[in-house]
Amino acid sequence: MVGVKVGGIDVGLKRSVSALISGRSVRVFHDPYRLIDEGVEAVGIDSPLSFPENGPFRECERKLIEMGIRLFPSGAGFFRKVALKGMELAKAFESAGVEVYEVYPYATRVILNLAPHANKRRREGLEEIKRELERYVDAMLLRDHDEVDAAISALTVLLYRSGHGTVVDGTDGAIVVPKNVD
Repeated sequence: MVGVKVGGIDVGLKRSVSALISGRSVRVFHDPYRLIDEGVEAVGIDSPLSFPENGPFRECERKLIEMGIRLFPSGAGFFRKVALKGMELAKAFESAGVEVYEVYPYATRVILNLAPHANKRRREGLEEIKRELERYVDAMLLRDHDEVDAAISALTVLLYRSGHGTVVDGTDGAIVVPKNVD
């Protein structure tokens, strides 16, 4: 999808990091709203964009668990502030005319075999993930796991919009993931 600009946001309480993918190029911003100024068509947000109707997990999360993908429950109290921040970002991007998707970078890592067993918080694990991510984008200059997660969030949307993704949905939410390429 030459010429298409997509973004990804790694939502955090202290800081949110965003990445813009255009071709193989990845640009990182520490102000997620910069993606709007850059003219992204779509953005993947690494945060729950809804809460469970009941219990700790949404239906889409239970489906990911059935696929062997572990995750934190979006209904957990400790996760609420991050989810609310993600929802705020989603609303702002939708208001700006940007397509918004909920994504989960770890699910993308598992499905695309981007070093799914590597610990992104350890230097050697992060380097392994970046090497695998190089199959899709120029990732070696990404500095930390937040930047890597933002880039993977954008990649997930790029793959989905080019027909190489799917929606894992339920009555109380939906998460976009890539299709298995094997």
